[in-house]
Amino acid sequence: MNWTYEEWKRVVWTDESSFSTTGFGHRLWIIRKPDVEYHTNSVDETFEQEQSSKMIWGGFCGSLKSNLVCIPGKAKLDSATYVAKVMEPHLVPFCHQCCEENGWTVVVEDGAPGHKKHAITYRNLNGMDAIQWPAQSPDLNLIEALWMDMETELGEIWGRVGDVEALELCLKAAWERCISEERLEELIRSMPARLQAVIDADGGAIPY
Repeated sequence: MNWTYEEWKRVVWTDESSFSTTGFGHRLWIIRKPDVEYHTNSVDETFEQEQSSKMIWGGFCGSLKSNLVCIPGKAKLDSATYVAKVMEPHLVPFCHQCCEENGWTVVVEDGAPGHKKHAITYRNLNGMDAIQWPAQSPDLNLIEALWMDMETELGEIWGRVGDVEALELCLKAAWERCISEERLEELIRSMPARLQAVIDADGGAIPY
């Protein structure tokens, strides 16, 4: 609660998210009369092909935004995979860039299994400081708001994308296009209010 904006802007907010070819999290609502419930215009279409999804990783710190990484394959993101596919090629270089730009930085990760074991060892080897973060608290990891921004952007433009290769292109385009420096500053400045809301709710859910 006592941290200033300058301190919060030195936090590297990072996490993974998964997006699916079945849609971008927007539920379709139809206003209809009772007797046309099964009319073709009142029934949402389905895809015949099997659902595909893509796990992505990204991070930001102050006004700096990492590249969006589409994690290859369908392998479970255990700690060894996280080190090999995310930390070594992307997170560590991004943290170095953030240190050069902002000075001392710390990393926020959500404590998922992939962020433990080998990831902890690798983090220590690279001198990366991490803030101890409460579990089940996506409202306090600011990057979660960016995933929602992307969901909204892609839902409004595309609705659905039928194959995983096109999905990757759409995700990277949304990451570059709809997330501005102003949006990052807005999120960072919201941290005191978010923390106060958690305190007021005695650790319960908050409207963020």
